[in-house]
Formats: sequence, C-alpha cells, structure tokens
Amino acid sequence: MDEPHGGLPGSERHFEAIVGSLSDAITIRDREHRFLYANQAAIAHLGFESWEELRSTPPASIMSDYIVRAADGREIAMDDIPSVRILRGETDAPPLLIRTVHRVTGQLRWNLLKAAPLLDEQGEVQATITIIEEVTEQRRSELRSEFLAQASAVLASSLDYEQTLRNVAELAVPDIVDWCAVDLADGHGGRNTVAVAHVDPERLKLAEELRRYMPERLDPEQGIGRVLHTGEASLFPEISQEMLELAAVDERHLELLRALGFRSVLIVPMRLGDRTLGAMTLVSAESERVLDEFDQGFAEEIAARATVAIENSRLYSERSTIARTLQQSLLPERLPEIPGYELASIYLPALETSLVGGDFYDVWPVGEDWMLVIGDVTGKGIEAAALTALVRHTVRTASEFVASPAQLLAFVDSTLKKRPALSVCTALCLRLRGETVTLAAGGHPLPLCIGAEGVAEVGEYGPLLGALSEVHWQDFTLTLNAGDTLIAYTDGITDARGQGGERFELDRLSDTLRDLGRDRSAAAVIERVTRALDEFQTGAHADDTAAIALHRAASVGASPGVGASPAEGSASAGGALS
Repeated sequence: MDEPHGGLPGSERHFEAIVGSLSDAITIRDREHRFLYANQAAIAHLGFESWEELRSTPPASIMSDYIVRAADGREIAMDDIPSVRILRGETDAPPLLIRTVHRVTGQLRWNLLKAAPLLDEQGEVQATITIIEEVTEQRRSELRSEFLAQASAVLASSLDYEQTLRNVAELAVPDIVDWCAVDLADGHGGRNTVAVAHVDPERLKLAEELRRYMPERLDPEQGIGRVLHTGEASLFPEISQEMLELAAVDERHLELLRALGFRSVLIVPMRLGDRTLGAMTLVSAESERVLDEFDQGFAEEIAARATVAIENSRLYSERSTIARTLQQSLLPERLPEIPGYELASIYLPALETSLVGGDFYDVWPVGEDWMLVIGDVTGKGIEAAALTALVRHTVRTASEFVASPAQLLAFVDSTLKKRPALSVCTALCLRLRGETVTLAAGGHPLPLCIGAEGVAEVGEYGPLLGALSEVHWQDFTLTLNAGDTLIAYTDGITDARGQGGERFELDRLSDTLRDLGRDRSAAAVIERVTRALDEFQTGAHADDTAAIALHRAASVGASPGVGASPAEGSASAGGALS
C-alpha cells in the first residue's frame, strides 16, 4: 500500500500496525471527501482489489453501486452517512444501520456505520474516520426471529387458513422479499392460489394477468409443479433473460415476465409428513437482491409453520363438522305441527368450541297429547352427546306409560343414578293436552308465560336430576288461553355476558318479552329474544343456548289423553301471573 495516509500527521507506521490488522473496515476521508486511508478489511469490503483502485474512486460513485436503505426501509442518500454529516459541520452524527444490496451481484449486507472527527491543531475538523461494522448475520438472525414470532402469532390468530396464509404472505413483503405467493395442491395435479402479496397494487394487477398463463395442470418437472411433486425446494438465484424467453408462451407473456423484473425465485414446499400440501413462492425483484441458502432455510421454516396451521384448521373444521352432525342428531329435524298451536325454537352452540354442547330439546306426540322437554346435561363433547341421547330416549320411552311430567323426571333421575360415573342433568318436562299444560322442572329455569296480565314464571322449582338422594318433583298445571305463549329456555340465555361482564338475567328476559306484547307468534317471540341477545352480548357465545316457544293461536278441544294422572298443583295462566 503506497502512502495510504500521507496527508495525516503522526506515525503512519504505528497507525497501520494498529488499524491495518483489524477485521472491521476502517476508512478516513478528508473535507473534500477523498479517501486518505483504508485498511485491508475496508478495501475488500468495498469490493476493490487495491488501495490505488479505491483511492481513485469517488465515494459517491461507490455508493451508487448499491441500493441503500435504513432499517425502517427508507432510502439513504450520501448526505445521511455519518461521516458526511460530520464533515458538513454537524456535531451529532449517531451510528447508522444500513441495508445494502449490490446492484450487480445482488449481495445483501447489513452495515453499522460509526464515524468520528479528526481534528487539527486548531480544533477544526480535518477529516473523519469511519468504522464499517458488518452485522449481516446478526441482523438476519434478529429479523428471522422477529418475523417468525409475528408469523406464529398470525398463524395462531384464526382458523380460517386461507385468510391466515394471505396475512403471512403480506407480512413477508417488502421486508423479506418483494413478492410472496401461496399455492395449495388441489389433489388433481393442479393448484389453488390462496395468496399473492406485493406492496404495489398495480404490480399485483400484472401478476394477476401473468397467472392467467399458468396451465391448469402443473408440469411435475419444473417450477411449482416440481416442488409439489418432489416435496423439495427449488432455488433460482439468478433469473436470466434466456430463462424468461424459454418460459414465455407468447410475446405478451414475455412482456409481463420482463415487466415484473424477477431477479431471484425461491419455491419451498409446505409438507406434512410425506404429503405436500402446497408451496410458498418468494421472489426478489425491484430490491435486486439475490436469494440464497439462508433465505431457503428461513422460508422452509415459515412454510413448516404455515403447514401446521393448515392442518390444525382442517382438523378443527372436520371436528366441527362432526360435532354439528352429532348435535343435529340430538335435536329434532323439524318441529311438529300441533293443532291450534305454533312452535318455534332456537339453538345456538358456543362459538368458541367445536365440541357437542349439552343443551337439548324435543317435542313428540303421545296418543292425543304432546310432550315437550328441554334440558342441559353437564359437560361437552362425546360424553355430553351420550348423556343427552340417554335422557332424550329415556323420557320419550317412559312417556308412553307415564303421563305425569314429575314422574318422568323421577324416572330419568333413577336412570342417571345407575350410571357408573356422576351424570347430572337439568330438565323441564311439559305435557300438553288441549289447552291444559302440565309441567315439572328439575334444576331447570322455569318457563315464562306471556299472558293477558303480563309476563311471569310458571311452575315450581325442583331438584337437579342425577345428583341427590330422596328427592321428588311436583307437577304444575296451567291453562293456555288463546294468544298466550309459553317460552322455555336454558341458562345460556340468562347467563349471557354483556359489557363489563354483566349478565342478561331473568329480569332483562322478562322485560324483553313484556315489550313484545301478547298474542305474538312463536316465531316472533324467538326472533325478539335472539335479537335482544345479539344486541346485549359481547364476543362469542360462551355457552350453548336453547329456547322453544309454544303459542296458542286458536281454540283447541280437550283430549282425553293416555294414562293421565291428576296434577299435584294447578293454576290458570291468569292466576299464575297475579
């Protein structure tokens, strides 16, 4: 190196001995921005063969060879460089972290620039010394960890996997790559594109037009087809013009390929065991950087996490479908038509679970009478389904030879107590004969009657089924006049939570029905209760909710019934409301 710092005072030999051997790149520039010194690390870092070559190249020319951005993505100009700011007279020029991409090689680097003034004997700035600390590996690792943490949060935020994959693709641009696309295999040699992300909407329009050239069936020997077929990643560090020309099917296709300016392409599989569910495509374009093995490992980790999210979503969807099917089997397919009456019901499963709920209801004829039961078994899932089926079938079977709702509850209670594990249930059982309703409640909310005198609970509370010894239940009888409505419900309604954790409660339900007025159809009653819940409740349904309304619309004749027994308590609807 020939006089690498000839313009500087002091011992050049000692300076070179100390600084020349450092691994960090160090340069010194004078007030005219000419290089006065560069150690060997700086010469190599800046891409030069010798000190003479570097010294003869203006710093602005060197910088023009790179795309330079700050950590936040903004463009960096020469005036932003710390050494230039010091030479301009600024006293505060803090370290600057920059991201550079060499326009020719596409190499990505992260550099931390630190500068300090060199003063003459009068204390004036004579030159600046700059330390260029390459922190590429450190910064890449930090970004990788940050991105994976964000991606994991996004992937766990929803069970709608298509929207989740779109969110991940958008998260990747432009900090990781310029383009990101996600394709899922359709099982027939084709693919379903679920996400294409780029920061510029106009560029997305070009990509949409380009994708129209994609064949319906993928070629298993190249591109996405090969990745889906082999389950192995494909990295194309440099996309040449020859490659574009070979890929194009016509002039417009080639024009689009060139307009998108692909520099590097990386396609990684989304694998689950031996299955390849799809592929993620990452493209470097306007950033001009070349993707490498680090990017491949990074992308494969993202794809692996996305694959887990897809599978979780599939399992949840499958589980939810099974739960809905099973739940529907535990409810009547449709409500029967009862002469002189209208029926309407609602069932709202808890929205934050894919398990079978415990609420149920049923309506069926017994001779010339009609039976109605509504209840809530403990637990969720298969256990709840089995218990619900047991209660429904038990009360249906027993109703053929036992008329009293109270005795039916006692029969169910006895059946539950014979099970090896504790099996608990609430239930309201009702028998309709003409205009007369006989009911008994076992640990269940009492029904509300909307009559001429307002809204009131009817019936008498009874103990829970399957839990206590030496218990009994009592029948309660009332008359439904034309225009009256009886509504039975589960505690999912009264326990619904609103703002601040406030419960819906019985008073609010009664007020809702009172505002509705008398002589409304059963459907209108259920619709009003549902709307009131929607307006009150915050968030998803925390518990299953069921309700059934019985409205007497016309005069009905009394039926003799089958196996009738006298009720222990009786009242007219008007008397119950007084």
